[in-house]
Amino acid sequence: MRQLLGSSFLNIISASLTPAILILATGSLVNSTLTRLARIVDRARILIEQVGVLRQAGDEEGVRQTALWLQMYARRSALAERALTLYYGAIGLFVAACLAIMIDSLTHDAVPWLSLLLVVVGAICLFIGTATLVIETNMATGLLREEIDRACGPPRP
Repeated sequence: MRQLLGSSFLNIISASLTPAILILATGSLVNSTLTRLARIVDRARILIEQVGVLRQAGDEEGVRQTALWLQMYARRSALAERALTLYYGAIGLFVAACLAIMIDSLTHDAVPWLSLLLVVVGAICLFIGTATLVIETNMATGLLREEIDRACGPPRP
């Protein structure tokens, strides 16, 4: 009996490793996304200050351009926020999957589909969050090129 019980616990722990690894990977994505969001916030704050300076200098074209950039930063921050929400949701689903694996094992396969469903939905959240960050990254590089062109003039052929 003791051997059987020990084996059962080992099976539960082994089955829970996949969602645990997914939790770790998603946590890494959360960390990098929070860093991206912090950089967006820092740059937006600098641009907000710049708008005030440009207004005082009477540079309405500069104010207009900077305001457009601020709108892009607002969109980027919304995308990063959406990605974070999806990543946090995925972590919650992976934790729930670990619990479902334990419950299923203890109830002798009463709900074998539940843990799989939770992992699949969590993976979908992970995929959509990552796709959202790809869009945000493309916006970031486009905005950077635009700011460089504004500062240095358009590239020469």
